[in-house]
Amino acid sequence: MLGTIRDKATGWIAGIIVGALIISFAFWGVSFYFGQGGDVNVATVNGTDIKLKTFQRSFYTLRKQMQTMLDDKALTLEEEDFVKQETLKRLVETEVINQIIKDNGLRVSNEKVIETITNLEYFKDDKGFDRDKYERTVISMGMDPVVFEAQLRMDLLSEQLQAGLSESLFVLGSELDEAVQLQSQTRDLTYSILNLSSFIDKSEVADSEIEAFYKENPQSFAEPEKVKIAYLELDVDDLANAISTDEEQLRTYYNDNKDKYDVVEQRSVTKLFVKTGEDATVEDKNRAKEVINSAMALVDNGKSFEEVIEKFTEEGKGALEFSEHAFMAKGIMDKEVDEFLFSADEGAISEPIETESGFNIVKVGEIRGGPKNVYETVAEQVAKDYQKSEAELQFFELADLLTTLSYEHSDTLEFAAEEIGQNVIESEYFSRVSTPEGVLSNSDVISKSFDPELIGTGQNSEAIEISVNHIIVLRVVDHKVATTKPLEEVRDDVIASIWLQRAKDKIKETAENISEQLESGIAPDALTSEVDLEWETAEKVTREDVNVNRAVLRNAFQAGKPKDKPIVVTNRLGSGDYAIIQVTAAYEGEVSEGDEIINKYDLELRRNRGTTEWREFLNDARKNANVKLYKENI
Repeated sequence: MLGTIRDKATGWIAGIIVGALIISFAFWGVSFYFGQGGDVNVATVNGTDIKLKTFQRSFYTLRKQMQTMLDDKALTLEEEDFVKQETLKRLVETEVINQIIKDNGLRVSNEKVIETITNLEYFKDDKGFDRDKYERTVISMGMDPVVFEAQLRMDLLSEQLQAGLSESLFVLGSELDEAVQLQSQTRDLTYSILNLSSFIDKSEVADSEIEAFYKENPQSFAEPEKVKIAYLELDVDDLANAISTDEEQLRTYYNDNKDKYDVVEQRSVTKLFVKTGEDATVEDKNRAKEVINSAMALVDNGKSFEEVIEKFTEEGKGALEFSEHAFMAKGIMDKEVDEFLFSADEGAISEPIETESGFNIVKVGEIRGGPKNVYETVAEQVAKDYQKSEAELQFFELADLLTTLSYEHSDTLEFAAEEIGQNVIESEYFSRVSTPEGVLSNSDVISKSFDPELIGTGQNSEAIEISVNHIIVLRVVDHKVATTKPLEEVRDDVIASIWLQRAKDKIKETAENISEQLESGIAPDALTSEVDLEWETAEKVTREDVNVNRAVLRNAFQAGKPKDKPIVVTNRLGSGDYAIIQVTAAYEGEVSEGDEIINKYDLELRRNRGTTEWREFLNDARKNANVKLYKENI
């Protein structure tokens, strides 16, 4: 499984924003925004600290992502350690990149940030971008939208830095020609597939063979070590759900924490506009005025902005553009637009407004912040925050009580359960490789459940941290040692295993025999074999031919080019079947100049080279940075 995690990890740099959105936000630039919490450092980069709090946020997110990739299987201790080291490595890389961005003065416009957010499928419904879904999702990630947008800006800057490096690369014409010819190569094949199932002979198996196979392969018929545990769980989220509230409490909490909810006045805006630019001539401006006035006439006649732009598009009048911006603070848009935007009411539509860049018709959307910073607008969030804050106070008190009582009464959880108001939960039997749900999938819980000391004494464990503000204490109720199942119980399984092993030996022997005959020059239809062979012939197949088995294609193109005689390839497939392939001819690809495939491979080669250059750039930047790691703190 560790190899799987490592393979998954290698592609994260390339998928900064879209493919793995939450992973991206966990790593790229997080230290810049959350690095101020706590006094414990896990690293410093050129004097800038990376805090333990930052590490914990990233680690828990990554661990959860890894478990999801691996079908929610619990990570082993070795895998947990790998994730920790990978988290620390990427946080350091992030800080190095952030410092390079600042030193080089890179910038991303507000419009680009907004465009990126509204184009992310993650925040869309069937009607397009959904602002409510966006805000709910961001808050559920533990981020304020303002912080999220600042974080995204850093992601885009990182992408800009990488793009700048990649765009400086080029591919020589000779390299491109060679790659295109190789990728466009076609081959003539003759192949047959031997099915493992057809080699299974369910003939009688002697008792002596059954006993010998059973003794030689005890691991195949083992009952793994298992335990049953009892545990007490304390989770701040469960405590929060149980806390009742009333409006007076919530209003008091809101007033005491008003800074947390107050935001600067922001307004969403929809625009119709015609670009002119600072260098526009009088003629250009007059044409732009005509277009914007035509659009204004349609708006005055009751047409929506969307209907206006649709009409202009249908009529081929491409000068008019449409844009929609989520909540904008004052000072972001042109001052002439701002003057109207922040003086008009919701729903108000301006007359044409001229700015240095062109002509605009502006519609004021929803307004938030400023005068609208009142309890009613954030009541739902205030309730959740209040419950969470109260639950955290309870949690620390109850966690201390749980830890103390489970230690003082080490042979039972009942005393602690009564005092903290929780029920003792008893699990079913599970093994180290079982896939239980909930807290039992946690690697620390699994490790403690099989701790020889806890098994031998029956005592309570120390508190095990599942995540921040979520702990359990467990004790082993029963333990079953690993055993080999009695032969009488697994006799049928042993016989089936013998049949399968015989089939594997037979199919391998048959495939080798056929291969030897083909190598000697015997034609496929003249072979002698104990099995009936069905040969398929495919001429001038490509690497992507959908009519030929993928494994056959892969092996055929990995083989050399035939010269005086065909090349024979024999390969065992993942299913246990065998493919016998005869490559009879290979043809170099012929691509005309300007062919689309040339552009495709040029882009692919530059992208691959760019990825390599980016990784080398990061490695060099890391080597040149003054980095100190405090691994003992993780």
